[in-house]
Amino acid sequence: MQSVRYLSLDKLLGIVLLIISIVGCLSHTGNKSDALVFYDRNQVWYSDVGKMESEWIVNALHVKNINVERFSLDSPYAAKNPNLLLYEGTRAMQFIPEPIVWRAKAEKETTWWIGSNEEALLEGYGKNKVGFKYSKVESGFDKVLYRGFTFNTQPFYVTPINPENSQVLISAKNEKNDTLPILVRSRNLFFMASEPFLGADRKRYMALCDSLARSLGVPEQPRPLGLIRLEDVHPMYDIPRLKAVIDLLEKRGVRFSIGVIPIFVNPSEGIKVKLTDDPKLISILKNAQAHGAQIFIHGLTHQFSGESAVGYEFWDSRAQEPFPDRITLDQLENRVKEAEKIIKAAGLKIDGWETPHYMATPVLYKALKIEGIKTIYERMLLTDEVQFDNPLIVHQMLIYPSNYNDMYWIPEDFGYDGFNFTQKTVYNELRKNRAFSRGVASFFFHPYLGADKLSALLNSADKDNVLFVSVKELLQKYKIKRINQEAN
Repeated sequence: MQSVRYLSLDKLLGIVLLIISIVGCLSHTGNKSDALVFYDRNQVWYSDVGKMESEWIVNALHVKNINVERFSLDSPYAAKNPNLLLYEGTRAMQFIPEPIVWRAKAEKETTWWIGSNEEALLEGYGKNKVGFKYSKVESGFDKVLYRGFTFNTQPFYVTPINPENSQVLISAKNEKNDTLPILVRSRNLFFMASEPFLGADRKRYMALCDSLARSLGVPEQPRPLGLIRLEDVHPMYDIPRLKAVIDLLEKRGVRFSIGVIPIFVNPSEGIKVKLTDDPKLISILKNAQAHGAQIFIHGLTHQFSGESAVGYEFWDSRAQEPFPDRITLDQLENRVKEAEKIIKAAGLKIDGWETPHYMATPVLYKALKIEGIKTIYERMLLTDEVQFDNPLIVHQMLIYPSNYNDMYWIPEDFGYDGFNFTQKTVYNELRKNRAFSRGVASFFFHPYLGADKLSALLNSADKDNVLFVSVKELLQKYKIKRINQEAN
């Protein structure tokens, strides 16, 4: 009987191990849905451009809550075979590991090849032929063609490609009416014959983002979505103009947010006023929030040595580095805490954060997370590794919301045209934005410009059937996954 008992335990142990093995296999299979992004190392002076540009891709993929990892081409992870693999090249004559080339040429699993080294696809390893080849046409281009719309751009270069059996998703055009493909699809291989990231032209990048979102199955919005944020609202603000703008938005049923600066400072005149010292402004903000407006902390003072709402708060734009006394986690957390305390003392709910001029050391976002602020409404700041105290710094203009680094990132991709914008200018931009049906037309507006200018902007949006939504509604429409803690 004893031997039988031990035999049963052995069998039971074997069954348990088998179950664990099966579960492990299933979980491993599930992990294959993750994406890997590979980049080449391109040192330009002090900057690792390839590393930075690959981060644009990583952030864009988070529209589908994909867990993305990023590696250089000399990494051993190049031999892995995920469901989604992306290669981003910034320089020619770069060695591409054989597993990446074989996978791309096989066209069986989704592979994006963006930028350089197309010769590895067209002439490289293996006999497989992809659905496109080199073209004899080669010249500069200054227009992007995407989904029936033409965008004027800065001059750019395109690798001359004949699409043959491929589907053309984005094209380029020049003054001679020559056209060349920018993005082609050959079965499960997507090849972008142009480098779309760090230049002044953002239309190629926006078209790439939209194409990527379509390939990932992000649903097309039945109406173009819009976000509008009232900018730089602070104590000492022009109350009549602010109230007129808010009344207009509420009358037209437009959802909106407000970027609030808790302390207004003007050192030259010896002025320092807190939000809690301005009952009229508090009353307006409370009423707006009661009607659905969302409040975003816009720094503590939005300045360093000058007047609030003019200068940077966390970044020295001349030296291109953080201000010395606003660089550590403790220093940044203290400013965030003080801003929170003032806004909460005014009886207002905090919905998120907007960095003044979108510039700060990345440590700021760690301070925000510590304080439980996880919704960031701005262009994402990208920096490479700091070398020789002179990093490369750019803003990524996301065209849809994203869940990245345990934070919600809300797009702001339109900016505003200040005193010079006209209804025609805004309408033309909105009309063309219909090409990016998976993107968001996201503005900010300074209330001191007056209700008339805002009305012109809204009239343009109405002509294009833009539906202005709140930040929370936007996250719901895109089905952005909830992060670990409830976001503010």
